[in-house]
Amino acid sequence: MVFSAFFRFLTQKRAPPKQIAPTEIGADVPIKASDQDLLRRVSFAERIATILSELTLEEGRVFAVRGQWGAGKTSLKNLVIEQLAIRKGSADWMDFNPWQWGDGEAIAKALFQQIADKIGGALSSKAGKRAAMFRRYGSTLTGSAGSVKKLGANAPLITLVLANASVVTLATSIGWSLPEAATVARWLTGASIALPVVGWLLFYFGKDRWAEPLDKIRADLEASLRSSEKPLVIFVDDIDRLEPEQIRSLIRQIKVNANLPNIVFVLLFQPSIVERALDPIANGQGREFLKKIVQANFDLPAVSKSVVHSIMTKDLDRLMGTYAVAENGFEVVRWGNALVGAIQPYVENLRDARRYISSVAIHLPLHAGRQVMEVNVVDFLVLEALRVFEPDLHSAIFRNRDLFLQSGRFRNDRADDDNRSRINEQIALLDPQRQSHAEAAIKQLFPKTEWAFGGAHYGNDWLTSWNSAKRVCTTRYFPRYFELQTPQGEISENEFSDLLNVSGDVQLLSEAIKDIENRELLGSLASRFDDCVATLPTATASTLLPAMFEVAQKLVDHSATPFGSPWTSAWRAISWYIDRLPRDERGALTLAAFRSTKALSVAATIIHLNDPESQEEGSRIEPKLEKETVEEMKAEWVRQIRERAAMPDNLLEDSDLGSLLYRWRDYTNNLEEPRNWVQDAVKTDEAFVTILKRLMTTGTSHTMGDFVSRRVDSIRLDTIEDFLGIDTAQRRLAALKRPSDELGRRAVDALANALSGAEQN
Repeated sequence: MVFSAFFRFLTQKRAPPKQIAPTEIGADVPIKASDQDLLRRVSFAERIATILSELTLEEGRVFAVRGQWGAGKTSLKNLVIEQLAIRKGSADWMDFNPWQWGDGEAIAKALFQQIADKIGGALSSKAGKRAAMFRRYGSTLTGSAGSVKKLGANAPLITLVLANASVVTLATSIGWSLPEAATVARWLTGASIALPVVGWLLFYFGKDRWAEPLDKIRADLEASLRSSEKPLVIFVDDIDRLEPEQIRSLIRQIKVNANLPNIVFVLLFQPSIVERALDPIANGQGREFLKKIVQANFDLPAVSKSVVHSIMTKDLDRLMGTYAVAENGFEVVRWGNALVGAIQPYVENLRDARRYISSVAIHLPLHAGRQVMEVNVVDFLVLEALRVFEPDLHSAIFRNRDLFLQSGRFRNDRADDDNRSRINEQIALLDPQRQSHAEAAIKQLFPKTEWAFGGAHYGNDWLTSWNSAKRVCTTRYFPRYFELQTPQGEISENEFSDLLNVSGDVQLLSEAIKDIENRELLGSLASRFDDCVATLPTATASTLLPAMFEVAQKLVDHSATPFGSPWTSAWRAISWYIDRLPRDERGALTLAAFRSTKALSVAATIIHLNDPESQEEGSRIEPKLEKETVEEMKAEWVRQIRERAAMPDNLLEDSDLGSLLYRWRDYTNNLEEPRNWVQDAVKTDEAFVTILKRLMTTGTSHTMGDFVSRRVDSIRLDTIEDFLGIDTAQRRLAALKRPSDELGRRAVDALANALSGAEQN
């Protein structure tokens, strides 16, 4: 059943991937309504709501919703509340959050306050606000009595006010007769007596009910509850997230107040955590202690992992969209093995699934471009599982990349025991219940480590296919998975994809390669050609093959590492690409590419790989070009070298001149022609130094104990003899003024060392 989903995932027509809104990412929030219920718990919620609604309570009840973390306790509570709302008039409800309260009395007061607010009455917050207002008014009136009394005793001031022209005019206009000063004084004296009485009355009616003893508050609250016509359901959630002492304080208060009439407590918690917290006050019998408090349990219905996994894979389908394609390394069988063996075992519940999906949603855009992903989609999803569920191992993989890539290893290096031990040490640090999951993930991600777990050995001959698939087990792609960006010195997968998309247009292809060259990334492009040669389009060979010749010619470097240099990648990609072309077309296409690019070094390498005369006896290299094509290429090569030789300065500037001179000799079966050209071209000291630079090769030397290699310049003595002559070289060196540039001085020194060796012999 689960694998059928993979095939549908691969073959169905999919819309572009749906982006998850930022508010959804990391939102481990419970569901709010029945239309969000993926676990089909609505009927269970209906039953709970029915039980809570039909209770007639002289004393309170305590129920518990029990389940593991992440199993959906709060979601079930919300479904129950939804059902209670449908049954209008059957029961009221409220949430009580114990997190923000401290000791037992504070919890009790907070609980009573919220109950009072829910049912109304003298203890409610509204009543408390009215009382506070009365107290303010009472204080104002009481405080003003003394001032009024003093005013009544001040007869001259009263007389002055009554005689004021403005006051007389105002009284006359409305038909009043002003009283005598003695009468006003008597009024003020009476007010000074009455105001404190009114103030004291307001103080009485505005007294703070919550300043009274807790027992008095509880008694008043109980009286209000007995007059209620329906029960009040109090949901107390997240008890298992409190500290043990807080759990004990909360449970004590619920125990003490569980007999309040028309009150139903519904506690939500993971049993093992609460029972363990109660053990110290119950002689290690926390479970039995809890049984005395909770009358009945609503245990969450079991949810099979297959249901959770099905929900997760649907979310992956929604999120990944068109990324599950071969261009991103998607393989149905490998994805099935990775999902079942290395991802699903970590996902125990919906909370785990949401955490995993959120991590995928966060990091996917960092790896996804317009056309393709920058990494292998299966490796990406497996690594995200480690990022979420085994963060320490995820970090350890990055820190120990050589260990997991098994780079720098060679046959019989006697490092197996050490490597096996180090790999197993990383696994041993994990939870024993999850070690097998982590082992499966590592084997999926890093095949070269399988031998350490008793599996097969994978050699370097797999690297080409792994690079082509953008696997994390390659040195090129490993950093992208952890650094979340294209490494410096590399072109992105999407830029390479764009280049291939225009490979049939000469101008657009040329512009794309020129842009890459300007950023000094031709080496990366050559490596991508080499890695992806099996998928390079053959329909555009007439334009793509010449472009590959041009790229390779700019990377010529015979002194580089023969198996890992950009030059090696460039000519190897050309050779294998030629092999993919139709046999009846490849010769003409190769010859045309050489003629249009004049890439002498590239052509010489292709000739060498396909010339039967160049193959050693017993060689397994199968020529990809017919002998006639090879001969045509030799003839064309000689024609081009002679054309360039007619412009000595042009040929002298070629960095591959030393190799070209020998190919010139080989293809003409004549050493004299290139020798005569050299001797004619180096008549000046400047030209002599230039050809020494071209004949010089640079390597490195490393002595045990050194941290840095030493550069070693050399010129082969037989090369000097072939093209310059020993005597001529000695004579020219003796008369030569030391060059001003460093490279020139190094070349002259290399010649001197070679000639000194000849003298010793």
